[in-house]
Amino acid sequence: MNTFVFRNLRGAALALGLTLAASSGVAAGEITGDTTFTWAAQGALYTVSGNQPYFLGAFSGLYHFDDESVPLHHAALQCPGYNAIGADAAGHCTIVDKDGDQLYLTWSCAGIAPPAGALAACQGEVAYSGGTGKWSAASGAGHMHGVIQAAFADGTSVGYTEVTGISLTY
Repeated sequence: MNTFVFRNLRGAALALGLTLAASSGVAAGEITGDTTFTWAAQGALYTVSGNQPYFLGAFSGLYHFDDESVPLHHAALQCPGYNAIGADAAGHCTIVDKDGDQLYLTWSCAGIAPPAGALAACQGEVAYSGGTGKWSAASGAGHMHGVIQAAFADGTSVGYTEVTGISLTY
């Protein structure tokens, strides 16, 4: 076979292989394990149904993974949502990684007894679904345990959310 034909066949095979890989739905990466989201919350606290404290605002902070090579290590999160303190909470997050790509997450949890020294806690689920750049086809889930550690006179509060059992493909 002459060199010209061989090179063209090799180029066509490479192009076909790349096309099939791109259309096969094979994930570019996977993240498994646990993370901690440390956050500060800012918003408004209302009283509903007579005496139920109800927070409406946003939780903002950073993801912390033990493995610093995880592409979401130190990613910034902003999570608008609500918290019917002691009852339930839910919201949405935009996670921005160091490259500026965004990953979308929804979360919901039910109130549980808080750990000693904390004000409130909840336990529930998170779901990762799409985004921009490398996260455009992302999907996955995990379990969450959120804790309000302290509240301040200016209406802000701080806490953390542990996300465990993460299984995220992208």
